[in-house]
Amino acid sequence: MDFIALLMVGESLSGSEPAGLGQVGGISLLERQARMALKAGAARVIVVAPALPADIGARLSEDARLVRVQTADALTAEISGETRAVLMLAPGLLADDRLISATLSGGDAPLLAVFAGDPPAAAQRLDAASHWAGLALLPPARVAGVAATLGEWELSGTLVRAACESGAARLPVDQLPLYVANRRREVPMIWAMPVAEAERAAATDALLAAAQKGCLDWPARFIHPPVENAMVRLLLPTPVTPNMITVATGVLGAAAIWLFAAGHLWWALAIVLLVGPLDGVDGKLARTRHEYSRWGDLEHVLDKVLEYGWILALAWWFSASHGVAAWLAAAGIILFALTEAVSGEFFRRFTGRQLDDWGPFERRFRLVGGRRNTFFWSLLPFAAFGLWWQGFLMILAYAAITFAISHWRLLNAIGAYGRQISDEVRGNFAGTAYDFLPKQGPAAR
Repeated sequence: MDFIALLMVGESLSGSEPAGLGQVGGISLLERQARMALKAGAARVIVVAPALPADIGARLSEDARLVRVQTADALTAEISGETRAVLMLAPGLLADDRLISATLSGGDAPLLAVFAGDPPAAAQRLDAASHWAGLALLPPARVAGVAATLGEWELSGTLVRAACESGAARLPVDQLPLYVANRRREVPMIWAMPVAEAERAAATDALLAAAQKGCLDWPARFIHPPVENAMVRLLLPTPVTPNMITVATGVLGAAAIWLFAAGHLWWALAIVLLVGPLDGVDGKLARTRHEYSRWGDLEHVLDKVLEYGWILALAWWFSASHGVAAWLAAAGIILFALTEAVSGEFFRRFTGRQLDDWGPFERRFRLVGGRRNTFFWSLLPFAAFGLWWQGFLMILAYAAITFAISHWRLLNAIGAYGRQISDEVRGNFAGTAYDFLPKQGPAAR
C-alpha cells in the first residue's frame, strides 16, 4: 500500500518525559515508530514535534524520508494528495510490528485498530465495545482538514474522533494469530504505553523475550540464551550495531580457522563455542532495537563459511597423521551439512515454511539435528579425553545420520504439502500407492 506515516510527540505527564521520547530497548519510542514505519514500506514519515532533543533530532534527520514539522498547521502542506492513506501511531505507543502490518492490510481508510476484548490499561476507550489500539489508517484529505482547523485540540485524539464520526471500520487486533514464522513459535503480541521508568524496563524485557527464536538445537536453546540476553542488555544503549557484532563474530571465527589449522585445538574449540551465543546476539539486538540492514541475510552465508572453514582446518591438521582419510571425512561432513542446508532452503522457498518447524517430529528433531552447535559441543567430551580424531569421525557419523533423517522428513513434508494444495498431487499419490502399504485418508478401511 502507498502510505505515509504520521508520528507525534505527546505532552509530558506528571513531570515525565514527553510521550515518545522515553527509551525502550535502547532507543526512543519515537525513533522505534519511525523505523517500524519505514520497514513496513512508508514512503515518508512525518513527525509532528515542537521540539526534540538534539541527539534524537540528529538521528532522525539522517534519513531523507523523515520530515519533521513543529506544528499541526505545517502538517497540511506535507500531506500528499497522491498518497492513498496515512498510518497514524499514537504518541508514546510501543506497538508490535504485526499490528502495523495488520492495520495496513486491514482495509481502506478510515480504519481504526481496536481491542474488542479485554484491553490493556492504557488503551483509549472508543465506545462500550472497543478501545483504540493506537493505530489508525486515515484518508490524507481528512488528516489535512483536521490539522488545518485543529486550534488548541490534541492532534491524535481529534483524528480518532473524526474517524469514529465518519464511520471508520474497526480492526480487532486482539484476534490476530500469534505465530511468527521467522521465529518459529508463537510470540505474545507486544503493546504498551510506557511512561514510568519501571514500565519502560518491563517493555524492554518484553522486546527481548519476543526476540528469542523457537525451534533451536539444544545448545542454542538451553545454553546460549542467558549469555545472549546479558550481552544484548549491555549493548542496547550503546552505538554498537548488529552488523558490528556480525563482523566481530566473523573475525573470531576466522581466528578459530587458523588455530585449528595450526594445531591449537583447545583454543580454537573455545572460540567456536563462544561464537555460538555471539551469533545470536546480532539478531536479538536487531529485533530488540528494531535495527535492520539489507546485509543482515548475509550473516547466514558467513555462518556456513565459518562452519565449513573449521571443518577444513581440522582436516588440514589431521591430514599430517591420517592422510587422505582426514580430507575424505571433511568432505563427507561438509557434503551432508551443505546438502541439508540447501534442501531446507528449497523447502522454505517452496512452501513458505521452515522444514524444522513443519510438525512435532521436526521440532523435536531440531534439538539434536546436525548443525554447527551440535557438532562442536559433541566434540567437547572427545577432546576432554584427547580423542580429537575420533571426535572428528563422530561428527562425520553425526552428519550422515541426521542428514538421512532430515532428508526422509523433507520428502515426507513435500508430499504432505503437495497433497494439501493440489487435487492432482493427491490423485497421483493415491493412484501410485503400493498395495502392501496401509491405505491413507477416507478410503482407508
